[in-house]
Amino acid sequence: MDPAEWFASLVRHQGAATHLDVFAGLIGACFEPGGDVATVVRLLDELAASVDPTFESVMSLFSDGRLIGNSAHYSDPRNSYLHQVLQRGLGIPISLSVCAIEVGRRVGLAIEGVGLPGHFMVSCGGRYGDPFRAGAIVGRTELEASWQRNTGARTPLDSVHLAPSSDRSIVLRMLNNLAQTFLSRNDASALATLARLRGCFDELQSERGEHARWMRHWN
Repeated sequence: MDPAEWFASLVRHQGAATHLDVFAGLIGACFEPGGDVATVVRLLDELAASVDPTFESVMSLFSDGRLIGNSAHYSDPRNSYLHQVLQRGLGIPISLSVCAIEVGRRVGLAIEGVGLPGHFMVSCGGRYGDPFRAGAIVGRTELEASWQRNTGARTPLDSVHLAPSSDRSIVLRMLNNLAQTFLSRNDASALATLARLRGCFDELQSERGEHARWMRHWN
């Protein structure tokens, strides 16, 4: 099945038991023909086989150099394609967090995404991990200072932002990141693909006019 059609079918059947690795893997496959969900699953399986079922061990993936934050080329779209993240070892906060979540699931550890304003992290058992910043682990007390330092924010952190992010919201945030990248580059081909993916979500139907503009060169 075409990756975009597969993605759309999963989004529309929300009750289907589909894990985040498949959703994220399909995003990359939609933009790069060489992207392959099976490769994403296999590489995550290999990472999971190399760690113990502890938060510290999973976070070691980001402290020992296997997966690192690509601060030098943050806007490179490959940072959002999970097959590229796993093969290159480079990503942005949300894609690295997806790796942590999925490795955790494989070893029986409940790691959840935390969508802070301007940054994305993970949580496990009341502690917070930052895959983008070498897997640093902090408690709730340290989290706000760390977040303010990393984002330059001056306002207090609202506790509502600490709620676990659903898989759907994580996928949408990944697509939001790609929208910013492709709009800044005026990448017509990528925007046409993005319009197909974003058009699958009922909550984004207000964007239909914008999607039509993105696809004007392909109609």
